[in-house]
Amino acid sequence: MKEIRLTREFLRRPVNSLIILLSIYLFIEAVSWSIGFQIKLTDLNQQGGLLNYASYVIRAMLIPEFCTLFIIIFLINRWHEWFKIEVVTYNWRSIGRYELRFLPVLVFAFWLFDPITQTIRFLLEKFPNYSLDVYKKEYIFGTLTWSMYFIYFLPVLLIGYIALNISLLSDYLKQRREAQELAEAEAARASQEALALYATFTPKPAPTTPSPYLTYLKGKNALGELDFPVNDAYYFTIEDRFYYAELVKGRYLVSKTLNELEAELDPTQFFRIKRDYIVNRQAVLNYAYWENGKYIVRLNTPDQYNIVVPRARMQEFREWLQGRYIDTPEHANTALL
Repeated sequence: MKEIRLTREFLRRPVNSLIILLSIYLFIEAVSWSIGFQIKLTDLNQQGGLLNYASYVIRAMLIPEFCTLFIIIFLINRWHEWFKIEVVTYNWRSIGRYELRFLPVLVFAFWLFDPITQTIRFLLEKFPNYSLDVYKKEYIFGTLTWSMYFIYFLPVLLIGYIALNISLLSDYLKQRREAQELAEAEAARASQEALALYATFTPKPAPTTPSPYLTYLKGKNALGELDFPVNDAYYFTIEDRFYYAELVKGRYLVSKTLNELEAELDPTQFFRIKRDYIVNRQAVLNYAYWENGKYIVRLNTPDQYNIVVPRARMQEFREWLQGRYIDTPEHANTALL
């Protein structure tokens, strides 16, 4: 994966903002009760019990600060759109640069959300005894201060980068899952195509009566040796001075040279298409013009193996193919091309 596409599905859902806020609040409450039990117990008693304390927390903290979090995430989303931030290169340096681009948003967010947050807090805390003077003095001008700014500064950075990184991780995992599903689908498709190609390769049965041509051959690979009918081979080839037969079961090293095979194999079934290949008639899928007077001959191996053939050899190859169904009357009128 070279880059992460930013869908921001996590940031686009307001309920996720609430989940982040509740998680942070429950963590702070757990720490506060564990290190200041007596203080928290006193607060609980002063509020008049658990229900009143819970009501106070919801009115004075959770709902107003949910507005704070919602505005921060709204600004992060708008920042993506304003600067057209749609992808992040998948390396630590690029991810770091991506996150630093949001530092200005988080640094200046306080001056945007504080009036709204404090207004919501005023409406909930002072209901129904509202006073404009109290609102302006205590909730607006009394909070738009540098001391309040620095009280909010670290929590805002924490909340902003938690949301940003959860969103980035969510997009990464989704993209990785989609890539895996696509790879599995491609593998399944390739497997089906390979099975379909294999079904078209029907080796001519080895003769049951004595034949003047080579019918069986011994091959070996890293797993062992195999005596196989020569008609099971897609093709014979040479690589690094070694001779091979390509079978459905895999590639096997054989002891005979291509010259020997050309002389001993049934010429109606095998054709030396070029110096380093002898192909089985049953394995030929099709051919097409390539470039510079050359052709590509495709074989119906699982990977649709291609052999580049010069024009001079193609005429004889086509004449050989035209006799393909001589021994099978039911195919006498079937066109190959």
